[in-house]
Amino acid sequence: MEDKHLYDITEVCRMLGTTSRTLRFYEEKKIITSTTVGLSARRKYTEEQLLQIKNVLVLRSLGLSVKSITELQKEQSDLKNAVLSKRAEIYASIEAHIKEINLLNEAVYALELGKNIFDGVWQSRSDADFKELEIARLCTDAIISNDDEFLYRHLSSRLLQYMPKDVYSVARTDTLATLGDFLGIDEIAADKKYSNKIFSKVRYSKLGLMITFVFHAGKIDGLWLGYYDSTRR
Repeated sequence: MEDKHLYDITEVCRMLGTTSRTLRFYEEKKIITSTTVGLSARRKYTEEQLLQIKNVLVLRSLGLSVKSITELQKEQSDLKNAVLSKRAEIYASIEAHIKEINLLNEAVYALELGKNIFDGVWQSRSDADFKELEIARLCTDAIISNDDEFLYRHLSSRLLQYMPKDVYSVARTDTLATLGDFLGIDEIAADKKYSNKIFSKVRYSKLGLMITFVFHAGKIDGLWLGYYDSTRR
């Protein structure tokens, strides 16, 4: 017998973890096909059609739209470009959500201070309101001088929980070990994109120390130690 093996739609759904409704939808959109045998209207699938369904499910799991998959099948677009385009779309969405979260954080803090968030004034984050630049400056000095007690007074309860002093001490020691001699502070400035983030650039003889502070409700809620090229000024 040379007859091709046909998979029933129920069997395919069980094998691939999908539903008959999904398969019918994809067939309506012409990105998969099925086979009918005799007078039966029940959908069945060959090995080739099964592989086609698997490929479509992979692309859908990556977030590609039915339209994008259709274009790929017609060779009107490149698979790598389609994936890169979807990734860029998701990155843009993440960035938009981060901005929304930052704004919500500001609104919560304004409400905690008893401000009216409908007058628009609360969205103008001033140094007088939050004193975050000053806190960042003082905590930068504390990191440089290894004054853990002062630094930890300005950390949020969440960060205190997730960054015990012994963990921070090891990270600080390892990070500063390769910097060389302290030369001075290049810059302490708020991030232009995210209003609750402040960078400190500290110049050493071999490499620059980049300190990133993230604030919430007047406390440091995120702290990262990294590097930057201090020779490029």
